[in-house]
Amino acid sequence: MNPALLITLASVLIGGVLAALTSRGHALLDGLRTFAVTAVAALAAVQLLPESVEHLGAWALLLFVGALALPPLFAAIARRLRGPRVEVTAHGVGAELGYFGFVAHQFVEGLALAAYADPQRYDHDHVELVLAVAAHTVPMTALFIGTVLLQRGRRPAIRRVLALLAASGAGFLTAGWVTHEFADALAPTLAAVVAGFLCHVLLHGIEGAGRRTTSVRLIDLAAVAAGLALPLASVHSHSPTGEAMHSALAGAWTELALETAPMLLLGLVLGAVLQVIGGRLPTQWLHAGSPSRQAWRGIAIGVPLPLCACGVLPIAEGLRGRGAPAALVVAFLIATPELGPETVTLTVRFLGWPYAILRVVAALLLAYVAGLVFARLVDRGRVATPVDRGHVPDEPEIGGARGLAGALAHFDELLLHTAPWTVVGLLAAAYIDISFPAAGLAGLAATGLDVFVIALVALPAYVCAASATPMAAVLVLKGVSPGAVLVGLLLGPATNVATVAVLGRAYGGRATWIGVAVIAGVSCGLGLLVNVVGVPVALPLEVGEGHGHGIVAWGAIGVLGGLLVGQLWRWGLGPWLGVLDAGSHAHGHAHDHVHGHDHGHDHVHDHVHDHVHDHDHDHGRG
Repeated sequence: MNPALLITLASVLIGGVLAALTSRGHALLDGLRTFAVTAVAALAAVQLLPESVEHLGAWALLLFVGALALPPLFAAIARRLRGPRVEVTAHGVGAELGYFGFVAHQFVEGLALAAYADPQRYDHDHVELVLAVAAHTVPMTALFIGTVLLQRGRRPAIRRVLALLAASGAGFLTAGWVTHEFADALAPTLAAVVAGFLCHVLLHGIEGAGRRTTSVRLIDLAAVAAGLALPLASVHSHSPTGEAMHSALAGAWTELALETAPMLLLGLVLGAVLQVIGGRLPTQWLHAGSPSRQAWRGIAIGVPLPLCACGVLPIAEGLRGRGAPAALVVAFLIATPELGPETVTLTVRFLGWPYAILRVVAALLLAYVAGLVFARLVDRGRVATPVDRGHVPDEPEIGGARGLAGALAHFDELLLHTAPWTVVGLLAAAYIDISFPAAGLAGLAATGLDVFVIALVALPAYVCAASATPMAAVLVLKGVSPGAVLVGLLLGPATNVATVAVLGRAYGGRATWIGVAVIAGVSCGLGLLVNVVGVPVALPLEVGEGHGHGIVAWGAIGVLGGLLVGQLWRWGLGPWLGVLDAGSHAHGHAHDHVHGHDHGHDHVHDHVHDHVHDHDHDHGRG
């Protein structure tokens, strides 16, 4: 028998055995499930999506987003048609669609391996390719089959393992009748679709565990390390273009992380301090005045703070936790990353004084309008947001041990709520960076469609206003209109997956999506107006030159990495997945994930558990 086929079938069987072990519920075996979840998340990020982007370009991201949105849509339609008595969840639909997509993916992988690694042409390079495919087959099989074992039992799981074996074998057997070009064309599409469906499985991949002893924690750390290392070590590509794509993705993510880390760390520190001393802020000052005055007050608070889109999130959470109204919080959230002093100086440097003044005025108007819109939606009662005042003492002892311990607890909690979406946002920004070449948008300027194309690109992007400024100058240099560039500069720092998640957790899904639509509409309107009126842009000669990062950026990365490892040591991956699930689905799973870890821990984790529990009620109203 072909050795490549034997290895492929063995990887499916090993994944099935791994699923059987992890379904037993033993604390030590939970590490195997942690490995599977981490490995699948990593391979989706560094193998499946890059493979798709390499062949399909920006269409790969559209396929991924479509697959991500399809299960909730199907679940909603099914609940409407079959009635409330039938429980249909996005997780369940995503798991089903993801499994069938994985079966198809195994068939196509069999076709490809049969072409690349048949006995007549079997050599060292083909062995590496076969092992790379097996490396992602094992954890994916373990995740899908383990989910079926936990929910349906042994017989359905066995049938699904047999289906995966049959699909893999069928791919090898039919390779002689199917062209190699067909497999190469179908594989990238399946990769993007399966990656989107996988997100729904991953968010429920780890349930609450029992008491976390030292041995369990060590196994968890080793499982996460192995899960991250396996896809990275087995990255494979059939062409130099694929290798360049992986290199570009790694470079873009590293650059974004280095840009983000110092501001994120500063924002976490300021957010923790604000929560500790927040009891001294007069409550009447937070609530006084009309929504218009509250919006301007939020802008005034945010403008002096040197924070980017990521660093502002924990402070906005702190303000809301102290009872600040929606107009103040949202205006603060929009204005702070847009109007920092370093952003203004960079705009003058790269685009000139007139454009810098235009950018400041537009950002002020956008923050003001966004504050008023959210205030109107919330005040109308569409979303009820109870304010939790129980965790911040009214008279904090800033100089004593209690004040320091409280600040550390708040910092840890803010890191838990901010870091998962920060990582996701940075990945989204990196993929947008490598998938949408600036030159590809230049031809749209004559039609005016570049305003809307840039809006679609900038809406989910996770960029800091300062670091986006040189990119804006490059876009102008390549022919993109000044109005379209303004839309990108407004929406890039103001809207991203992390900000939308925070707003959704605070004010509910409906208010958030209406508010984001208004923000996008106002930004596009301003962009079109700028193109009609005309604003001079003064570009420097050295547009497009990059810049290095010093010890501050690398030090911030090291500090944040150490803090995240500390959280993993204490709680495992459950709370992280709970935060992502709560932000993306607006229902109460976060409490369940964190609750399972609330045994035998210190006060800090109890605090996190209570906080997520309170937000769980907020989600239920969304």
